[in-house]
Amino acid sequence: MRRHLYVSSGLMLAIFVVWATISVSGQTWRIRSYTMAKSIDESSGRPSMNTTRFLVSDEKAVCWFEIEVDGFGPLTLTWKWLQPEGAAYREHTVVEQIPRSGSYRFWDIISIRNTAVSQKQGKWTVEVLVRTERLFQTSFMLETPPTSYSVQVKVTGFDRKFFTSIHVDGTKVGIIEGGETKDLSFKIGSAHTLMVDEFVQGGEGIRYRCSSNSISAQDEMAHLFFYETEYYLKVASDYGSPKGEGWYKAGSMATFSVLTSASGEWGTQYVFTQWAGDWTGNSVIGNALMDRPKMVKALWTADQSQLYMLVAVAAIAVTVVLAAAMAIRRRSKKLATKVVAEPKAPVCPECGKQMLYVERVRRHYCTNCKKYRQ
Repeated sequence: MRRHLYVSSGLMLAIFVVWATISVSGQTWRIRSYTMAKSIDESSGRPSMNTTRFLVSDEKAVCWFEIEVDGFGPLTLTWKWLQPEGAAYREHTVVEQIPRSGSYRFWDIISIRNTAVSQKQGKWTVEVLVRTERLFQTSFMLETPPTSYSVQVKVTGFDRKFFTSIHVDGTKVGIIEGGETKDLSFKIGSAHTLMVDEFVQGGEGIRYRCSSNSISAQDEMAHLFFYETEYYLKVASDYGSPKGEGWYKAGSMATFSVLTSASGEWGTQYVFTQWAGDWTGNSVIGNALMDRPKMVKALWTADQSQLYMLVAVAAIAVTVVLAAAMAIRRRSKKLATKVVAEPKAPVCPECGKQMLYVERVRRHYCTNCKKYRQ
């Protein structure tokens, strides 16, 4: 055991204040702080690796405290180390000479590894007394080295009525509900990849997304998988190539749009007029706050002026074609009448050969006799 005379300002595992009665020598004291630790720096009187859990493989356990004393003279200190079943393992008493008022650090040590202590696993208790009065009491656990480590997984961001799957190294090992915590155990020295579903479907037009849905684990740890709410924007339009439909993070602004006009059948043009639904406006580009699932629809009017023009052009073309057809028909009819009226060619009275009718002189001509005949 060692003591160091100075006022301490260090951070300790536990801090309690207990005032003692005035002793016959006029001394008073109060505890400033105390802790269990795995090691002690005897040059500074500071503990290191403060803990309440020890392994049977640890070298030692240190019970340390700092006390403030008013007055001087001898000070009797006693440590009582009690085994898990309550029996005393060690009782160590020392008398320290206090030269003046101040802060003092004291500690007591028991060995663990390869001693009888290592056979007494469980909860140990340490009582520290000043003279005959208890200064403080603390406890610690003595355990065997673990063969496995635990990873605590929790999901949040959606109600307990929804759930996500848990995968370890690509294999599904179970499900976990919203707000639930689960412990996974792995062999010490092994490393694993833990993953949950990226998306969890909520109500209509609602889903929950975990953007970081995978972690690596190789030691004791706790991890929270956080899901963010997303809402779906439906963009409906019969024309104009609508854009912007999809999932958006809750609270974000969604931008959607259509073209100003679109072509239909028979030369009909459709002209955008306005948006209807969960957002109204006459701009082809709109913005909606996604605080719930939403739907917008583009409204259009039909412009048939080009159709009317095409109809007029077609009507004119039909009229021209019909007029031309009628003219051709009339001409054909006239020619047919002329052929019918043409006199029938007789035979020559002299040679008996058939004569030709000459329209120019309106007489018949015998090619054999070389003469015109009446």
